[in-house]
Amino acid sequence: MRFLILLLIQVTLASGAFSRTRQEALNVRTFGALGDGTRSDVVAFQQAIDEAARTGRVLNVPRGRYYIPAAASLSIPSGVTLEGDGKFSSIIFTDSTYREDQPSLIHVGGEDIVIRGIGFDGGRPVEPGQRSTRLAGRYNLINISFDTKASTRVLIERCSFSDAHGRGIIFRGTQITIQDCDFLRLGRYNIDFKAVDGAISNFGRNECADVRILKNNFAYIGTHAVSAYRINRLDIEGNKLTQISGIGLANHQCQNLNIRANRIEYTGDNGVDVQRCTQTNISDNYFFAAGNKHAGDAGSAAAIFYGDDYAQGTAVNAVISNNFIRGAFSFRNKNPEAHTQNCGIYIIDAFHVKVLANAVNSIGDIANPEEITGIEDGTGIMIVNSKTGRSEDVLVEGNSVSVTKSDGILVNGQGRDIRVLNNSISSAGGDGIRFSSVATNLFGMIRNNTIADGRNWLRRKISADIFIETSNGWITQLNVSENQLRNNRRLTHNSLKDTVYTTHGIYFSGTGYAKINNLIVADNQITGHLLDEIGFAENVSAFEVTKGKTFPAIGFRNNYGGGTDDQPWSIVPGYHQKRKPWIITESYGTAVPEYGNYSQGSVIHDLANPGEKWVALNSGFAARNMWEPERRVGLGRTIYMGNQTWRCIRAGLTGKKIPEPRGAEMIDGTVIWELMGERVKFKKVSN
Repeated sequence: MRFLILLLIQVTLASGAFSRTRQEALNVRTFGALGDGTRSDVVAFQQAIDEAARTGRVLNVPRGRYYIPAAASLSIPSGVTLEGDGKFSSIIFTDSTYREDQPSLIHVGGEDIVIRGIGFDGGRPVEPGQRSTRLAGRYNLINISFDTKASTRVLIERCSFSDAHGRGIIFRGTQITIQDCDFLRLGRYNIDFKAVDGAISNFGRNECADVRILKNNFAYIGTHAVSAYRINRLDIEGNKLTQISGIGLANHQCQNLNIRANRIEYTGDNGVDVQRCTQTNISDNYFFAAGNKHAGDAGSAAAIFYGDDYAQGTAVNAVISNNFIRGAFSFRNKNPEAHTQNCGIYIIDAFHVKVLANAVNSIGDIANPEEITGIEDGTGIMIVNSKTGRSEDVLVEGNSVSVTKSDGILVNGQGRDIRVLNNSISSAGGDGIRFSSVATNLFGMIRNNTIADGRNWLRRKISADIFIETSNGWITQLNVSENQLRNNRRLTHNSLKDTVYTTHGIYFSGTGYAKINNLIVADNQITGHLLDEIGFAENVSAFEVTKGKTFPAIGFRNNYGGGTDDQPWSIVPGYHQKRKPWIITESYGTAVPEYGNYSQGSVIHDLANPGEKWVALNSGFAARNMWEPERRVGLGRTIYMGNQTWRCIRAGLTGKKIPEPRGAEMIDGTVIWELMGERVKFKKVSN
């Protein structure tokens, strides 16, 4: 009973305290503020604020439109709570007069300040389409110690900010929370991004920490919705952004940054831009057309941009996970009016980054659907570097990437420990995975990926599920294993009719000289490509320790081809090519092969006699049959004449006499042969 009595006393006291607080609250109308939308309320309103600061009482702002003339402003000091009847009911507004030296509509400075349930209108007239570049009304609505001593413990909630030609809120301070607010028609839409207009910004100011931007709505903002600079412990969660002419969420040199569960649509440049930041989490966000390169002076126009354009090595420790990124690019419907998602995820000069379990779909510039307008155009996930920078320890794992105008995943430039694992890539317009300039991408890994139905959208001569290239260097310390690469014709249902466009499963290329060394290409399942399952550019060669002394590549093993209804076979790299690097392989058969390019030392195990095998004595192209007169020959068949192998490139009937070669071709009756090079010879040995 005693406990119940004490509890009742506590409840009664608490209720009485709340009642007294409401009774003791000040009212701006008591001080002469009219809120009629025509006469100036600046003097009365400021007197009310000063009294609230002196007494510590809440200042109520009843429903109405409170006019603050163009040259005037209100100042809110420490300890003030300003509470309105709702962000669309209690409005503080100014007129459309423009002056270069205009003060902010509201100045906030000090500590323990609350602004709740009030709308702020900058006075710029609303234009058709809600996108304005007009200089009219206020540049800024609320200034929180932007040019004075940093404020602390400031809460702004359930407010609205609209129609300023510059910014909604600018701040310098700690423990600042902005939540459940609406930001509408702020900044100059589609202008030079150097102005850094926008809704919320502390750009260029230090001394900022513990900032929370939560559950706000942003619409028709130019240029950036949020611009954050050197903030330690910044949370941006649960916000909705749409129609942003520049960057949705721009973050520069921040620490302990959390960007989570935001919905970002229709941004001119990057949806989320994180530069030179450390300890960053970007997760569970939804992006649609957040990187429309034609909606302003855009840069990379990616849904997510993370890295360091200045090669300072300051973009460190980031997790980018579980984001949904979608555009409107399609191989079938060419609609230039649709909304572009130019690039999915863009990583540059970054260290210790994990890109995990993101879903990236329909990526590419729609205004130019049949051309690539830049390296980022149409790329799902990309890791690149600046001229003097590099990336290190980047993991790209478990992502789903589909329908990209260009590459599914691109790794381009210098790097170390770049791992691309367990991703699913389908319908890439370029290459599924492209590793470029990998001579310096040491200890790279491409494993356990599934890549299917490449589209080769621009009809390149070479398009591969995995494309690996270098420029005047080595392709080395790279592991390509346990991937499933398939491009099967599907003709069983009309809705699934498809055509194979991808030329290779895995392809090695280079400009200048390109040497392969210390590679593992193993345990891959590859099937259904136009030219070869594993192929090489002509300038790719095996490694030389000393000039003229080549060492073979021995890491190509246990790669298999064949569809669901086919007998599996061991893939011989460069099987259809005239020339290829020195690659020792193992395969299986019941006879000496009659076709294919085999390197010296390669082994064919005899399935009929398990204790025996054939070993290639030299490098060359296989042919089992000699030339014969007046024989019908099918396309692709090989014959040998002396030490040379020839392949039929036009089917027909051979002539009566041995034909005379003319360079690399030979006309023989109605048949045309092409020279494949030296004939490979085999020797049967016991195991």
